[in-house]
Amino acid sequence: MKIGIDVSQMCYEGTGVARYVHDLSQALLQVGQGQHEIIFFAGALRQRAFFTRLMAELPWSTATWKIVPFPPKIARIVFGLLPIKIESFTGYLDIFHASDWSQPNTLAPSVTTVHDLVFKKYPDTVDPLIRRSQEQRLKKVVSQGIHLIADSKSTKDDLMEIYHLPTTRIDVVYPGIDPSYSPQSSKEIERVKTKYKLPDQYLLSVGTQEPRKNLTRLKEAVSGLDLPLVLVGKYGWGEKTQTLGYVPDSDLPALYSGASVFVYPSLYEGFGFPVLEAMACGTPV
Repeated sequence: MKIGIDVSQMCYEGTGVARYVHDLSQALLQVGQGQHEIIFFAGALRQRAFFTRLMAELPWSTATWKIVPFPPKIARIVFGLLPIKIESFTGYLDIFHASDWSQPNTLAPSVTTVHDLVFKKYPDTVDPLIRRSQEQRLKKVVSQGIHLIADSKSTKDDLMEIYHLPTTRIDVVYPGIDPSYSPQSSKEIERVKTKYKLPDQYLLSVGTQEPRKNLTRLKEAVSGLDLPLVLVGKYGWGEKTQTLGYVPDSDLPALYSGASVFVYPSLYEGFGFPVLEAMACGTPV
């Protein structure tokens, strides 16, 4: 079987969607080795080097790669508004898994993952371009009868309520987390604390900087505490907050393990990887 997957969003490291696409694709390579041909499609211009490096490494080098110079804004137009089929780039497919950014036309049966409906539930907290893209994509998905995967029962319930979809159109498939998220040794915790100049005790919050993460209210809530607040995550949009910025995945387990408490005051999440990661590292949430 030829399985096509749009992995374009994998290059946006530090986001939940990138982690989801990375882990899903890696797992498919492992379970389908020798049985199926996995074809990774990526639209990337400035991020092309990320995929070029990845496709030279195992297990990624065992897949067939199709990379085209389409940045996200162009991909939204090409696949959202034009009658171009994904097979024009990938060749024949038996099934295609679309990303949560665009929904290409395809001759094959198609499935797509919906991570959340924040653009419907809290539209003012979503970047206008993302909001328009998600509206356009879901309208197409619903009208074409494409099957949906939801990250959680909450997201499935939102899909059924807002888009009036039958339960048979949606399967809940809970994401997992990497085994590296586990309680870390005191030596590893000390290494990370030294690297980022952290105090012995601290509160930790991890997530992309954007309005729905509710960081302004979080800072107000902890302002009277003796524990300093450490924020981790790259800037998305909205008000800028001083943080450690993007932190490599290799440092996150120790950051979680070294925290006194993990806090996650997001207004809305379809799933919320950081909560699970912190719990797996033995940190109170």
